[in-house]
Amino acid sequence: MQIPERRSALRIAAKIAVDEVAAAGYLRLMSEIEIDGRLLQRWLRTDGADTALLIGCAIDDGECDEPLAITAADLVRQAIVCGRVRIPFARLVDCLLVAPADHPAVAAVRACVSPQEQAHQRMKAELGEEYPRPFASVEDLETVHAAEMARREGKLPERALRGPWVRALKRNELYRQGAQLAQSWRELANSMGAPWSDIALHLAWFQRHAGHPNRAIETARDFWASKAVASQTEIAMLATVEAASWIDRFERKGGAAPDLIEARRAAAKAYAINTTDPEIKAVYQRLQAIADGPDDSRRGR
Repeated sequence: MQIPERRSALRIAAKIAVDEVAAAGYLRLMSEIEIDGRLLQRWLRTDGADTALLIGCAIDDGECDEPLAITAADLVRQAIVCGRVRIPFARLVDCLLVAPADHPAVAAVRACVSPQEQAHQRMKAELGEEYPRPFASVEDLETVHAAEMARREGKLPERALRGPWVRALKRNELYRQGAQLAQSWRELANSMGAPWSDIALHLAWFQRHAGHPNRAIETARDFWASKAVASQTEIAMLATVEAASWIDRFERKGGAAPDLIEARRAAAKAYAINTTDPEIKAVYQRLQAIADGPDDSRRGR
């Protein structure tokens, strides 16, 4: 039987050993660079690729517990050789190249990235986890990056910029982020006493599509109460979003008559201005479907 002092000494020794291992692992990670496998793939397919530079590097294939040390690159068979394991070039898109920070392969592989691509990578890094999905185009990345940077700097963009920024957000289904941007525009515009009719429309639209009909309704009501100037087109569009949001609320709550009354009121406001708009027609179709009910729709089959 171990005496208490002996057990305590063993526990301390074990903890020191674990800490040393953890520290060693941390230092290893700090001294290594991870490069996207797609960039490695591109470099290997260039005429000037010196595959001998890869010796001393490793491949993290996402399956093995530890990166696999590279022993050769077979350009004929298009594969990275890691001892007994061969990784086809085609699979590199799902891998990472792991290399010491000062290894010559790092600079060689990174040289495949054009200055424009480097700029786009910086934009993605600056946007961060708030914008996780790939963008539909490089132009949309640049547009959304400009919008987000302006928000972080507390700037109210000119109306001429807001429209293209909103369209890029919609194309990429960034509804929650769009609501956040439009909310910041509203706060800035209100504090400055600037017109905000288009901002109210954008904000309500994004709030509704982000799954928050109550917030969209509140935005519309705030705008009506503010008596702010708006074009007839903007009034019709905002009223249409409000009407659709009331229907969303009705369907989400399982049915409440006052919601439909408000939806018809907002729809009538929009219809009085524009009788041919597809969006307001869609609102009336939804109202009619609710009025018909599920039983009537089954009888019509």
